[in-house]
Amino acid sequence: MYNTEVIINAPIYFVKKMLMDPLVISGISGHIAILKFKDKQKNEYLMGDKIRELSAPTDEFIALYILLRTSKDFKYAEGFFKGPEITVESIKYYGKTDDGKLEFTIEFMPKNLGSTQTRLYIATTVKYNDSLLDKIMGRSAVDFSKHIVEDHFATYARIYFPALYGDIIKSLTSTEKTSQGLMIAPSFEFTGDASSILSKINEIISQLDLGLIKVNFDKLNCSIVVQNKEMKKAVCRSDGNVKMGFEALSMIISAKGQGKIEVYAIKIEDIIDTLYALA
Repeated sequence: MYNTEVIINAPIYFVKKMLMDPLVISGISGHIAILKFKDKQKNEYLMGDKIRELSAPTDEFIALYILLRTSKDFKYAEGFFKGPEITVESIKYYGKTDDGKLEFTIEFMPKNLGSTQTRLYIATTVKYNDSLLDKIMGRSAVDFSKHIVEDHFATYARIYFPALYGDIIKSLTSTEKTSQGLMIAPSFEFTGDASSILSKINEIISQLDLGLIKVNFDKLNCSIVVQNKEMKKAVCRSDGNVKMGFEALSMIISAKGQGKIEVYAIKIEDIIDTLYALA
């Protein structure tokens, strides 16, 4: 096992968005090439031009693992890659080769340091079983736990992240941005029990072109992204339990007591005006 901490000059919500993207994580790792995407509705893995038929994001993949022995010696193995597994505290990925020689987890634990900084704790656990012949010949694998953390994720956070996203982060956190007309304040609020909350959510979605619906009960909070009068994403969290999509909405049914809805409606015209102002 190996772990480290890095400071990223970005708000925690932006960091979490990137960490929840398995394509970004596999790319940064430098050793995971995703080959097939599991379509959970069809219960099959899609590859080649069939990937275009994928109807929704997935968290299960078939991947090619690139295993480094020396600077000039590589080995390739096919296996399983899964993630993100999201909890209140962390975002985790898991992988294993078909031959059973490699098994690993990569876990990210972001901590908010204010509106412009995030402390990111990165931990890896790697089990790699070289063959006896490889060990006799002196070809045992490098320390993958340390290598993936320090040489890939920490380097990306230190060099590539600020170079690629520094200007975007600056515009998101700049006080000047709020004066350009993009209002981030609730345009509608509603309070009621679980049944009335669900009914109101359906009503709001049917009327909202673009925006966010936040739902809060005593031990439950949900975020629902709406675009073109359709739910594009939903996440609900309760006591460490996280569900997404329509499964998330099912958590509201069993919520106790009174809940509150806040609707953040965003106008396309405001976004366009903001982009022109930042250009």
